Amino acid sequence: MGKLIGIVAVILIIVLGWQGVQFFSNVKEPIRQGEMVALNYLKENIELPEIIHTDFYHGTESYYVFQGIDELGEELIIWISSTLDSYLIKPKNEGISFDDALLFTKQELNPKQLISIKLGMENKVPLYEIIYKDQQERYSYYFISFKDGSYLKHHHLGL
Repeated sequence: MGKLIGIVAVILIIVLGWQGVQFFSNVKEPIRQGEMVALNYLKENIELPEIIHTDFYHGTESYYVFQGIDELGEELIIWISSTLDSYLIKPKNEGISFDDALLFTKQELNPKQLISIKLGMENKVPLYEIIYKDQQERYSYYFISFKDGSYLKHHHLGL
């Protein structure tokens, strides 16, 4: 009887794990498809021979953010609206770096756990979105300007 329960438990764990992976894959598929559409848009409209990194930002509007190197060797960041009706190109050195945003986060925000730092855009302002757990265990969102690291807004989720 114990063997039967063990076998059923193992089968149940395998099925639930498989379903979880399937669910996660299905949820991410529209973002992957949108990224491919944005990548094709980028290739048709902007000369960027080398793409280093891509990301998706969803705030009041959604953006695909591409980092790459142009034909002159300059590092660029390109924000493409998910509706493909606008884009913004900035040289990477015109703003603060990821490392600067990370240093700011560690020194000023004192997170208990850093979840992510990524580029995005709100109201046509390029920004870094910093997501972390604060000392009170709240999920916190802090937004700083890409241009100079100045404060834009923040909010906390929690009890």
